[in-house]
Amino acid sequence: MPLEQATVHVEDRGFQFADGVYEAIRTYGGKPFALDEHLARLNRSLEGIKLTPPLSVAQWTEIVYEAIRRGGFAETVVYIQVTRGVAPRHRRFPKNAQPTVVMTVRECPPASDAPLEHTARIITVDDFRWSLCHLKTVALLASVLAYQQAKEAGADDAVFVEPDGTVMESTAGNLFVIKDGKVKTPPLGNKLLAGITREKFIEAARSLGIPCAEAPVTRNELFAADEVCLTSTTVELMPVIEIDGRPIGNGKAGPVTAAMFHQFHKLYAGV
Repeated sequence: MPLEQATVHVEDRGFQFADGVYEAIRTYGGKPFALDEHLARLNRSLEGIKLTPPLSVAQWTEIVYEAIRRGGFAETVVYIQVTRGVAPRHRRFPKNAQPTVVMTVRECPPASDAPLEHTARIITVDDFRWSLCHLKTVALLASVLAYQQAKEAGADDAVFVEPDGTVMESTAGNLFVIKDGKVKTPPLGNKLLAGITREKFIEAARSLGIPCAEAPVTRNELFAADEVCLTSTTVELMPVIEIDGRPIGNGKAGPVTAAMFHQFHKLYAGV
């Protein structure tokens, strides 16, 4: 149905408690990218909040393809959101509520070299999120507040930093730093999301023979890096040229960042 006709009940637990998870899937060549990985992560998130998946992987796959077909776009972004359903407001899990499933379909710009032409200025912020960030839940208020803080500071995004100076991720993506031709990205854990695009960029770097380690990154390493970039499903890769007002690189995508991006497209996007 048209977006303006779609409604969710006022007592849906996603609205009342942020009791739900979501997933975002984009297409390349009209086909959903890494769909199996996205659906596996969706099921991990559902398991993490103790919500039985309302559909099987085969059923999800069928309706994702149907949504893409109905959308009619050359390239598409599909958002899936699953909540625990509608029930009288109370903290306890309802016994008989049926999960609410919402899927939206939007046009996605076609894959191109454009991301390398767009750069980001970011700030670091204290990590005030909860400790289950590996679950892709709809509870995104911390990211909203941090993103707004970045915009008010004249920046494009923010990255969360632990009290000991360890960097985690941005408000909507994973972080990579490059120093002396070597790539490093924070390791998986409960304080950052296992990005599907993150994994593909690691594979792209290693396929080029570029050393790529999954290891802790500190705030000081950000400032000392030759190159920094952010990755996510919709952005793909965004070179970072300034952190907390300090310049990174020469104001454009560095050679390792560019090599990773082009290899990613060669391997996965057909560009």
